[in-house]
Amino acid sequence: MPFAKSQAVLRRILPEWGFTQVYKLAIRGYSAWRRISDELYYSLLYGYHTVKRDSTKSLRIKTITSVRPYSMVGRGGLLATYDIAQEIETKGIPGSFVECGVARGGCSALMASVARENGSGRKIWLFDSFEGLPEPTQEDMSCVDKTPTKERSKAVLHPGYCLGTYEEVSRLFSDLGLNKGDVFMVKGWFQDTLPAHREEIGGIAFLRLDGDWYESTKCCLENLYDNVTPGGYIYIDDYELSGCKKAVDEFLQNRGTIAKLTHDGRGGAYFVKGADLAKV
Repeated sequence: MPFAKSQAVLRRILPEWGFTQVYKLAIRGYSAWRRISDELYYSLLYGYHTVKRDSTKSLRIKTITSVRPYSMVGRGGLLATYDIAQEIETKGIPGSFVECGVARGGCSALMASVARENGSGRKIWLFDSFEGLPEPTQEDMSCVDKTPTKERSKAVLHPGYCLGTYEEVSRLFSDLGLNKGDVFMVKGWFQDTLPAHREEIGGIAFLRLDGDWYESTKCCLENLYDNVTPGGYIYIDDYELSGCKKAVDEFLQNRGTIAKLTHDGRGGAYFVKGADLAKV
């Protein structure tokens, strides 16, 4: 969620048309900076010549690069998502890959690509409103604005920023040659769709949550956590957002468990169900 604090300030001092123009310029600049920094990382810090000689590293980078234009997740998040999915495939942990909060589909396609590379035929379940984020609630106000008004709650994200349409995501899977027969896209708000499909999903090997807000994260955990296979992974993309973190911490505390979280270096965190949980 880049520019969250800047957006809140700019919305208060600029007219709507001015904010929109500045926002578009900032996003274009941010996207260009990400592309350049990623290339530098892969070619210099990661060791470009080593990658060329190592087929495993080469496939990792090629797969991530293929979905990067369709994701707002930073490099650390994409690398972690790929590595978790690959770890699950290597260990043969049973269950589906599930993402709640799909946006434009980059991370979903990354998970599906790993399943295809391993020939596992794993099912991919994708849940999203495909209408952008809902309004934050009082629990999220410290990451939006201390004054919980409707207008200020909108300051954290420009309308449509986290929006990916159903058609856009479906087309992405086709463009990448992924088997859409293994992909189940469910449109609607989490509180309506997750209870309706919980039993149909069955076991989950990788549960990736990217709903940003307290209520969205809480709803996902309450409905899908028990479906996660022992040894499966739960990844919370927005863990460092106050509302999201509160939802996760409260849920685990109510379950009497402490998660040994691994942070991805850009705001997200993940843990393994069972192996990384200890009784309080």
